[in-house]
Order: sequence, then C-alpha cells, then structure tokens
Amino acid sequence: MFRSSDDATPSRFYPTEADLITYRDLARALGAPPSEAICRYLGPIGQHLVFIGESGQRDWARVDTQARARWPDLPPTGKIASNGKTLESLPERVVYQILDSLKHEDMEIDLHQPIMADLGAEKADLTLRRRSAACFIEVIGSCGPNRITRNDHELRGLERFERREAFYRRVGITPVCIFLDLLARPEDLKALCQSLVDRIADDGSDREMSL
Repeated sequence: MFRSSDDATPSRFYPTEADLITYRDLARALGAPPSEAICRYLGPIGQHLVFIGESGQRDWARVDTQARARWPDLPPTGKIASNGKTLESLPERVVYQILDSLKHEDMEIDLHQPIMADLGAEKADLTLRRRSAACFIEVIGSCGPNRITRNDHELRGLERFERREAFYRRVGITPVCIFLDLLARPEDLKALCQSLVDRIADDGSDREMSL
C-alpha cells in the first residue's frame, strides 16, 4: 500500500514499506543513505525508489524523512564522512569511509591530490598510500560502466572523469575505477576496497625489501 499525506489516499510518490526497508538496509550497508541514482542499479526492488527520486527532490527527501522516523540511527545524508572529512560527492564519501575503516595505521588516504604534479594538474579522487606505494582511485558517481548518463549534470561528471582518464593513459597509470553500479552491491564494494588495502600493503612491503 502506498502512503499519502493523509494516510488515506494511495500515492505513487510515497515510499512503500518495502521501499523503506530497502533504503534502510542499503544506508546501513553503505554507511550513508543512498541516492536515487544508486537505486537505479538495485533491479526490481529499486524501481519505485527510482520513480520517487526522479519525481523531485521533495519526494526523495520524504523517503529519508520517513525512514529516519522509523530508524533514527541511520547515518546522516550528505558529503561529510563519519570522521568529519568533506568529500565532493556522496559516492566519494561512501568509498572513502569504507577505505578508512579498512586501512592499516601506516596508510593514508589523500583527497584530490595531483596524480603527477610535474606532468599536469589533474587530481585523483582518492589516493590510498603506504610510504612510496600509491593506488589511485576514481569514483564515477555519474553513471555505471556503460557510461550512460541521464542528465546534463551526470554528463559533465562523466566528461570530467574522461579527461582524467586520458591523463592517466598519457602518464602510463591504471587507476581503480569505481562506477556507480558497484555502490548498489555493498559487499562487492567492500571486497574491492579490502583488496586495494591488501595490495598497497603488499606493494609497500615489496618496495621495502628491495631497498
């Protein structure tokens, strides 16, 4: 049954019980409430949430309000990570928080630092570092790996990434690209982040042994 403002007339613009549970579960798994764009990649269970999100910001905000009234412990919305760092987007925040929870004490996560400052001004979204080892990470929050965008804002985001992608090619670096669809699969995202932490730990160890 769809909800409405007077709880009497069904409305497609209000979340169902199933919508709220889906939203709650994804928010808890990601450490941040999902956007409508992330819900596009949930399959059938996300279809009505996508409809609400595409109906307007007020309708989407209502989903969070109703979910938070039921589950006040849900993580806050926005771009500010749990440790107070401000990211450029919600997808960046999600990836940053997961990496931050997994990284070793001797690792750092740089935000928007130059990829190779002596060759150009392009900056990576996130850079996981351990001593001289570095892993460059691009969070593409505008689309999935098919690179299909739905509006001008998403198109501009994709174009910015593709400029950085061209720079990576010129300097011979292969970044880790996290497209939006992966955020709809939190366990896969966490597994990828764990693999990056493990890899940078191994790379750092290998370099120390070679010195």
